[in-house]
Amino acid sequence: MLQVTSPWFFLYAFLFLGAYAQDCLEFLFSQATLRRWWSEQRIWLIRGLTCYLFGTLEYLMQILGIATHGFNVTSKAVDDEQSKRYHQGLFEFGVPSPIFLPLATAAIINFAAFLYGTMLVLKGGNTEDVFVQLFIAGFGVLNCLPIYEAMIIRTDKGKMPTKTTITSIIIACGLYLAAFLMLQI
Repeated sequence: MLQVTSPWFFLYAFLFLGAYAQDCLEFLFSQATLRRWWSEQRIWLIRGLTCYLFGTLEYLMQILGIATHGFNVTSKAVDDEQSKRYHQGLFEFGVPSPIFLPLATAAIINFAAFLYGTMLVLKGGNTEDVFVQLFIAGFGVLNCLPIYEAMIIRTDKGKMPTKTTITSIIIACGLYLAAFLMLQI
């Protein structure tokens, strides 16, 4: 386990922060804003957990000869309310879709991990042992703020469908239970 006092920690921290700083500076030098850069970081997370995952599954199913759904062209008509949310920089989750399940599930798991790590630190645990894990989970929580907002706070048509939120909670609990049982073996 990587500890904060380890010399290797500083190397990893430097590489992590350096990569993000370089990416941010390149974004800013190309006449973009800091807010747009941060949204791009969130989009990277969304792409990694949704379209890349489903694209890989689709490809594997085609190779195995299993029938797939294929790609459907959908209407991209935008009403005034959607346009307003777009200009405010809000993510649109209003349509029920299985694509949101891994995204919402990962957000819930990140939040639970962050709360658990914080609880360990507050109980007097060794901060050095959980610092890296807490940092990674906290970074995940920061990236998932629009998802939490869509699941809990928002009341407009762009909010996360309740069915998707509940299904994600059930999947996250199931994954936690499976991990707990595997650790008991």
